[in-house]
Amino acid sequence: MICHYEGCSCCCERESSCNSCEKGLSGLVGIIGGIVLTVVTVLLFINGFLTGLGLSGWVALVSAVVYLITLIAVATVSERGRRCIECYLGSLIFGIFGTIFSGYLSVATTITAGTVFPAVIVGLTAFFFAYMVISTLFLIRCIVNTKA
Repeated sequence: MICHYEGCSCCCERESSCNSCEKGLSGLVGIIGGIVLTVVTVLLFINGFLTGLGLSGWVALVSAVVYLITLIAVATVSERGRRCIECYLGSLIFGIFGTIFSGYLSVATTITAGTVFPAVIVGLTAFFFAYMVISTLFLIRCIVNTKA
C-alpha cells in the first residue's frame, strides 16, 4: 500500500480499505492505460488493420453490462466487496457507462477506415473499455487485500 506517503491522507490503521491515495492511483492508471490503448487502437483502425469493429462494439457493450451486473451482485453479497465498491464507485461507473455509451455509438455508426468520426468513436470505446477493465482490476485488488 502507499501508506504514510507525504501529502497523502492515508491511514493504514483503520479498517476501511479506502484511502485517497489508492483512489487517485486508480484514476491515474485508468486514464494513462485508456490513452495508450486508444492511441494504439486508432492507429490500427486508421491504417485498416482492424476489421469487424461492429462486433467489437457489441463485445464492449455486452461486457460493460456484465460488469455492471457483477458490480451490483458483489455489492449486495459481501461486506468486503461493499467497502471496496464504495471506494472505487466513481471510477467504475465512469468506465462502465462510458463503455456502454461509446459501444452503442460504435454499433449504431457505419464504421469505415480512414474517416474521422468513426475513428473518434473507436477511440472512445477503446478508452472507456480500458478504463473499465483497469478500475475492475483495482476493485479486485481491493477485495483481495482487504482485512475482513
